[in-house]
Amino acid sequence: MNSINSPKMFSKNNLGISISGLMITALILSLNSVIQAASPDFSMVGFATLSEKSLTTTTGGAGGNVVEVNSFEEFKQYAEDLETPYIIIVNGEINTEIKAYIDSEGHIASSGTETTYGELVQVGNNKTIVGRGSDALLNRIGLQIQNKHNIIIRNLKFTMSDVPISKTDENKVVAFRDGAEVVLNDPDCIAISADSGVSDWAGKSKQASHNIWIDHCEFYNAYTSNKDRYDGLLDAKNNIYNATFSWNFFHNHDKGSLIGNSDSDSLRHEITIHHNHYKDIHARTPMMRYNESHVYNNYIEGLGTGNGPNVRRGSDIYFENNHFAGLSKAIFVGDDGLATIVGNYYEGCGNMMDSGCNSKKMKISVNPGTSLSSNDTTWVSYDDEIAIGKFKPSDYYSYKPDAVQDVKSLVTTYAGVGKIDISEYENAPIINPIIKSSSSVNPFSSSSENETNTIHNSSLIHQLNITVSGRILQISNAKMGAKYSLIDMQGCVIQSNYIQSSNITITVPRSGSYFIKIGNLTHKINTF
Repeated sequence: MNSINSPKMFSKNNLGISISGLMITALILSLNSVIQAASPDFSMVGFATLSEKSLTTTTGGAGGNVVEVNSFEEFKQYAEDLETPYIIIVNGEINTEIKAYIDSEGHIASSGTETTYGELVQVGNNKTIVGRGSDALLNRIGLQIQNKHNIIIRNLKFTMSDVPISKTDENKVVAFRDGAEVVLNDPDCIAISADSGVSDWAGKSKQASHNIWIDHCEFYNAYTSNKDRYDGLLDAKNNIYNATFSWNFFHNHDKGSLIGNSDSDSLRHEITIHHNHYKDIHARTPMMRYNESHVYNNYIEGLGTGNGPNVRRGSDIYFENNHFAGLSKAIFVGDDGLATIVGNYYEGCGNMMDSGCNSKKMKISVNPGTSLSSNDTTWVSYDDEIAIGKFKPSDYYSYKPDAVQDVKSLVTTYAGVGKIDISEYENAPIINPIIKSSSSVNPFSSSSENETNTIHNSSLIHQLNITVSGRILQISNAKMGAKYSLIDMQGCVIQSNYIQSSNITITVPRSGSYFIKIGNLTHKINTF
């Protein structure tokens, strides 16, 4: 063997240790693999990083206590606190736990599909809501952010699938509160708005929801032939700015996201939308009116149908390095919308040939002077030319977009739940969730001495006290041998027994209003 042409199998480093050339190669490959496998930087980027009023950036519940919640009652109490900073960690699935049946249209019925009543939670200021692991789910519980600020929502699944609805002008969520059905608002998974109590646009302009980050969440609903059965997955209207929607997975739904609810909604809408995965969403990915929004590094795919982002009246959008695949239309325009369209990739129906969609091309809107590669033009065709806008995100914040050829792999790998480490939120002091008493009353304290108020012919018991904490009733100073009954709002007896101790605990089956009857005395209680 010619030693000149033979590879050196061993070499010596400056310590005199023999190292195999093959080992060095393997080490380099291993290091490269580790580097490539490292997760992207999931730090907050875009409009949500900006300052507003007393906020230097979006911090959510930073500085507040950590509370882990396992029930709707616990979640509602801490999420709806108006101002107190909280980091709320959601464990597993949370629903109302109040059983209902719906018909094929979603209306309450005596039989049919078993489900639970829906609810809408009004999120307060200075909150971080984060799911633990990959199983945290708000099931038929929508979040409403109304004139609020400094909110972070991460690593949570949302669905309104099978939520009971009532058809008024639009479908509305049906909840069960205080012993009765209540019609609430639209069945959005998350609705951000700034119009409470104001009907005129001049008044709305003085209100705002701002500094909001929604990241690594999953949004979906059940497929249905009725496209209005559910509303948006993530909607925003009126003065909404300093917001970022990143690394979310939207799928299996008709109308994804609406930003700007009408042609009259000419208020601020400034949102960064990046690294989201839209899959099998028929429309609104998103649809934007009066927006200055930055849409970059998103992967938007259909099954030969469905539309990409829709630029509507008053908008000036910056589309950058997005990957569109298998849609009827990618970027498209209406009214007088403007956009800057740079660096995007259009896969058309090239990867959907088995579905039969290879017979048509995806329509796209482009800026004048745009040239497409031959690979693009095989599967897409010009639909419209759209005038170039003036909005440039780099005038507002720093960012570094990923190369468009990496977007599909990055987004399908890292968007959605279970992809982030939430340990950063667990460093604050941890408290146990405590449901504040809905009532703490002495039902006999106002009784006259002339009233009997007797229980089994016993003497007066003015010190009897009922305290409600969540769904737990604590009855103290009760008279031995007296009979108690727990009665629902329909008059059905839920529990009944004789008191065997002066202090007893009763657990009600679900939140709502009840009557507690002790002897011949009855008192109404509200549980949460």
